This record gives sequence, C-alpha cells and structure tokens, in this order.
Amino acid sequence: MGFLDDVQASLNRGVAGANRGVESMKLKSQLNDANKRRSQLAAQLGASLYEATKDDESFRAGREQLYDGIAQIDQERANIQAQLDEIERQAAESAQAAAQIECPFCHTRMSATDLFCAGCGKPMAEVQAALASAAPAPAPAPAPVEGPTCPGCGAPVNEGDAFCMSCGAKL
Repeated sequence: MGFLDDVQASLNRGVAGANRGVESMKLKSQLNDANKRRSQLAAQLGASLYEATKDDESFRAGREQLYDGIAQIDQERANIQAQLDEIERQAAESAQAAAQIECPFCHTRMSATDLFCAGCGKPMAEVQAALASAAPAPAPAPAPVEGPTCPGCGAPVNEGDAFCMSCGAKL
C-alpha cells in the first residue's frame, strides 16, 4: 500500500499546487483591478488639484515644469478644438450654400444663401415666405401627346419606328 499512498500524496500535492496557482492568479487580477481604479482616482485628484493650485505660487514651487507642461497641453487642446469648430462651421456653411431652391415666382433655381432671386429680383425673405405658405401643388396632368403613340403603352413614338422604345412592343 505504500506505493498507492505515495501516488495519492503526489496527487494531493498537485491539486493543492494547482489551487494555489488559481488563487494566486485570482488575487493578482484583483490587485491589478484595484491598481487601475487607484490610478484613475489619482488622475482625477491630480486634475482637480491642478485646477485648484495652478495660480498659487506656493504650490507651483518646485513643480513649475509640471504646471507649465500641463498648461501648454491645455493650450494645444484649445487650439485643436478651435480648428475643429472652424471645420464644422465651414461644413455647415458649405451645406447651406449647396442647398438649391426654386423661386416660386419665376421658377429660377437659386442658392439658399442668395439675397435676391436672379430671375425676378424678389428678396430672399419674400421667396422663403412664399415657399413656406405654398402647399405642395398636385402634379400636373400629362399633356396629350401629339403624333403617333404606342398602342401597348401609349408612349410617343417616331414615324417609321418598328418597335416602341418604352415597352418594346412591335408597332
């Protein structure tokens, strides 16, 4: 029975070692999570302390390089944000300038940023008021077609055509 006892003891030691390894990994993971949370809180604390102490010379003493570096990065961030705002403003202006409307008085196409209609000279305020008050008109009835038409679909055809260009029917 000595041999089986030795095997059993070896297995017990192996299981205990594996359990210690699992427990060690679990604790290391918890420690890593705690360190991350601490780093986040320390960063928040540092940011709030920077804002509270950046103008106090007694706190800046010996840390000028840190304070100046943060101030420089803040200025860089403000410049980048201003550039982004300018790009967004230009995009909005471009989209507005690209918008085309039709004058309800003379049916000339004009830019939404024009001040007057190039076709009739009406001010944009009048044009926009007319557009706002106008209800969508029903589509006009199709005008009667003069000349030969396709007996299958009614589309106009030219004299001498052998087939309809709309439906392909033989004429």
